[in-house]
Amino acid sequence: MTGTRPKILFLPKWYPNRYDPMPGLFVKNQAEAVSRFCDVAVLYVHEDVDCPNTYEVDFAEEEKLIVVRVYYRISTTNFPVAGNFLKIFRFFKAYWLGFNVLNTYHPDLLHVHVLTRTGLVALLYQIVKKTPYLISEHWSRYFVENNTYKGFLRKRLTKYIVKRAKVVIPVLLKLKEAMLENGLKNPQYVIVPNSVDMDRFIITGNRNSGNKKQMIHVSCFEDKSKNITGFLHVIKELSQKRSDFEVLLIGEGPDFSGCRQAAVELGLDDSIVKFLGQKDTLELASLMANADFLVLSSNYETFGTVIIESLACGTPVVATNVGVVSEVINESNGIIVPIGDSRALEKAISDMLSKCSSYNRAMIREAVRNKYSNESIGKQLYEIYCNILG
Repeated sequence: MTGTRPKILFLPKWYPNRYDPMPGLFVKNQAEAVSRFCDVAVLYVHEDVDCPNTYEVDFAEEEKLIVVRVYYRISTTNFPVAGNFLKIFRFFKAYWLGFNVLNTYHPDLLHVHVLTRTGLVALLYQIVKKTPYLISEHWSRYFVENNTYKGFLRKRLTKYIVKRAKVVIPVLLKLKEAMLENGLKNPQYVIVPNSVDMDRFIITGNRNSGNKKQMIHVSCFEDKSKNITGFLHVIKELSQKRSDFEVLLIGEGPDFSGCRQAAVELGLDDSIVKFLGQKDTLELASLMANADFLVLSSNYETFGTVIIESLACGTPVVATNVGVVSEVINESNGIIVPIGDSRALEKAISDMLSKCSSYNRAMIREAVRNKYSNESIGKQLYEIYCNILG
């Protein structure tokens, strides 16, 4: 370890990029949290069908982070075998280009975020440079509900990468158990949750003062996991019984157009449901703080950072029992609903509409402020780094 501040290189599978500022925001939050105690660089590789050149390298200094993004064009050959080989070659060359840009930055430790390919890069780097690596896992693919952790080669490779890591950090105990059930063994599993910027997600004096109660839904618009169309059906049923609310849906993603079309087909116009699209962090924090409550309708989540963000704003939550929900939601800050139970979700939203103004906003925030703050999570990770580096 050089000096008093270890040098940590993040290798994330997901990270905000020039096309979408949403992916891997939780990784960016952790990088910023760690930068309080360490010198942090991020190397992110993004496959890009619209890349004008075969490779493009973007270097930036963001906050206290050095961020290198390498974009590479996806092969369009008609020969699958050759196309797959070329795709793999370009992936690794993109990392090689990124490491060349960072040639004066000699990391003490590599921090992989989300397996498997990023872990393979760290493993190869360890073999060549003798630099240790650890893994943070945020992906729900190990859950039975998701069922996307497949393939003999992928599973064998993932097991070996996990075994060689110094520490494995799932964001929840449930994720650790799912990983172990899939044979991903390592003697050092440590639970570290996602962090939230408590300086941005705050209680404000701009609480909704309109005639209608305002509920907010925030997601990446991937309907299989987020169950947005299911939520819209619930809102349709509820709108036939009461008219004292409106719904703000925030975010973009692969099923955004389909969800808007579903709302149209259900007869949910802008007086009931508003699709606001993507918002930056400050806009999102303001909308959360202004809302009467947040609704999370997911079928599964690895963690559910929006839950903590909402609570940090003092805003109560109605949520299905996924991710971190059972650890933080109770009668003092929200209502938990069984997964896939549309009638229970409708009743919970209706109950919340009637009592949302009775919650103690300051107590809601205080319960999560210390445990999930950037400072707390950054310090936990820093201590893990120091233990690895001796």
